[in-house]
Amino acid sequence: MKYVLKIILTIALSIPVSGYADSKTIKILPLGDSITCASKYKESYRYPLWKRLIDAGKQVEFVGSQIKKGNNGRVWKPYKGHQFPEANEGHSGWRADQILDGVSRTSQGIDKWLKGYKPDIALIHLGTNDVYQSQNPELTRDEIKLIIGKLRDKNPQIKVLLARIIPMRLNKDVPILNKLLAQLAIELDTAQSPVKSVDMYSGFSIHTDMQKDKIHPNASGEKKMAKRWFDALMRYHFIP
Repeated sequence: MKYVLKIILTIALSIPVSGYADSKTIKILPLGDSITCASKYKESYRYPLWKRLIDAGKQVEFVGSQIKKGNNGRVWKPYKGHQFPEANEGHSGWRADQILDGVSRTSQGIDKWLKGYKPDIALIHLGTNDVYQSQNPELTRDEIKLIIGKLRDKNPQIKVLLARIIPMRLNKDVPILNKLLAQLAIELDTAQSPVKSVDMYSGFSIHTDMQKDKIHPNASGEKKMAKRWFDALMRYHFIP
């Protein structure tokens, strides 16, 4: 009897106390432009989003080719004993076509970057520079569709949150692009590789949630974006 109890106790002690210790680390790709990457003036939505995920007990890692360059040398504060995973794919000033193909032979696009990681989830906030540079919204939509296709080539089961982008001072084409992106999410959504639309536009104020340039979010706007990403990740059960 004592021998049986000893075996039971040994098995019980070998089982993790929580699912967190046994769970797979989820790799999240934050993909976009300067709104995604950080600077000496802003943290980006990634930092408050990461803190929300830590608070929820989620085991995640941000991935991307941008680290020091993409974060402008910012030093991140640890949170609850965790070090911020600063990698991302935010390219300041880049349009969707440049994310797709690069801007030169020495600065190639997503095909090159994806050789370095395999994301489980992509958070895409892209199109602001396209609107700012008066690109055709339908063309931008098509380029983002191709980007999602390349993400699926790398991981056929990738889960994608596609943002309807935040407002900006030159605003006339943002609602047009956002409508196209919402339709694109519906078109591309599958059971194997879900694509869900996230509304970053509604209730986002260019007066209180943005920097003076009325293009980039301020701390309030970054926290608002973080909450919307987090809520969507939970709502669609992208992270167990």
